Amino acid sequence: MKSFIYSLLLVLVAQIAVAQNDSETFPDAQRLKKVGQAGYTFLKIGVDARSTALGEAAVTLEGDAATLFFNPAGITAVEDKSFFVGHTLWFADIGKSAFSYAMSVGQIGHFGISALIMDYNTIEGTEIDPFNPVGYRDTGNIGVQEYAIGLTYGKRFTDKFGIGITAKFCSQDFVVTHSQTVAFDIGTIYDVGWNGVKVAMSIQHFSKNMKYVEESFQLPLTFHIGASVDVLDLINTGTDNHDLDFLFEGNNPIDYSERFHTGFEYWYRDIIALRTGYKFNYDEAGLTFGTGIRYNMLDFTYSYA
Repeated sequence: MKSFIYSLLLVLVAQIAVAQNDSETFPDAQRLKKVGQAGYTFLKIGVDARSTALGEAAVTLEGDAATLFFNPAGITAVEDKSFFVGHTLWFADIGKSAFSYAMSVGQIGHFGISALIMDYNTIEGTEIDPFNPVGYRDTGNIGVQEYAIGLTYGKRFTDKFGIGITAKFCSQDFVVTHSQTVAFDIGTIYDVGWNGVKVAMSIQHFSKNMKYVEESFQLPLTFHIGASVDVLDLINTGTDNHDLDFLFEGNNPIDYSERFHTGFEYWYRDIIALRTGYKFNYDEAGLTFGTGIRYNMLDFTYSYA
């Protein structure tokens, strides 16, 4: 187990070192970030307020249905049933809605279903018209539709180690062309059993190449690897009333250079949560924060990024 943890830390340190070395050796590398290499990018937008508040350092989170969206192995810690619904208010009146459901079926394993729906609101359609003084003419309102529906299976092989896989049907309708494909997510999670330390990895959006008119592209394939630790237990000050976790994640997306996410989550009496995080190597994103309230079987969460 120590060898596994050391290997994980070595990979994370190596990622940081390589990224730093590239920026020093090749100064222009910071401007060459592989952007525009993927389609179906709505799959990358966060849907869970908890993980978003934590700077999306979410690969080690487990125990609720929302984990289906970043690491399918997370549902292997669901004790009975879990239901999640969320809505993201994005810029330009764009919204993203999501829901997921997970349940335990004893020794058989865990099953889940999830759905993402991207809402671009009303878009005014136009068409080139050289005879019109403004160069175009209105064609009426148009609709753009994007969604993904997934089925997940997870299995806890021991009380500490779980693995999960999701198969999802993704569809995109851009009025003049329509495409659809099947993609896969796979992930693992391991509870070290020492001071709340967990290590996890996941690969998201693995699929065949797609084609838009004449250009081919891939889905936003991303590899995540990360760890989390109970800080208060680590420094021997843990109590039943307070809990503080630190989460770290490195990811390697197909359409950008390496990125790093960090987050802190504080719980008071398992009722009120305060969260903050930071996302490194982003053009716009950075600091995130949020809160949560737990009442009986319900969690209400909010985040801002």
